[in-house]
Amino acid sequence: MNVIKWKPKMRLPKVVEKFFGKRLNDGTSNGTQYVTVPSVNISEADKAFEVSIALPGLSKKDVQVKVEDGYLTIASEKDHKWEEKGKNWIRQEYNYAAFQRTFELPEYADPDKVEARMKDGVLNIRIGKKKGYLPAAREIRVN
Repeated sequence: MNVIKWKPKMRLPKVVEKFFGKRLNDGTSNGTQYVTVPSVNISEADKAFEVSIALPGLSKKDVQVKVEDGYLTIASEKDHKWEEKGKNWIRQEYNYAAFQRTFELPEYADPDKVEARMKDGVLNIRIGKKKGYLPAAREIRVN
């Protein structure tokens, strides 16, 4: 058995590049692409699941939410282009951002009871639960 020392600074970009098929940007604006995955918080309440995803700089028209075959998919693709006539550009960088996050829903999530709201750069999704589901385990006090 061989033991291999993990070197996160050297290996992580290659692992991410292999998985996502993109290069990481080191912040030097050298033409490589950013790999951006928005942060997500998921919680479960008695009657619904709550999903919050941080999407700064995006509006509700930039975001697609879909529930299909037991999966919740949140995606966005935005291309920021501008045009100023009369400029002799030496360098002009366009801003392109895209992501997709997919989550498997529990079998007791109701795909017909999904609501999504966007406010202040945060997308909130509420997914209702099916009637008749078994609640989570709980401890019973013995009297």
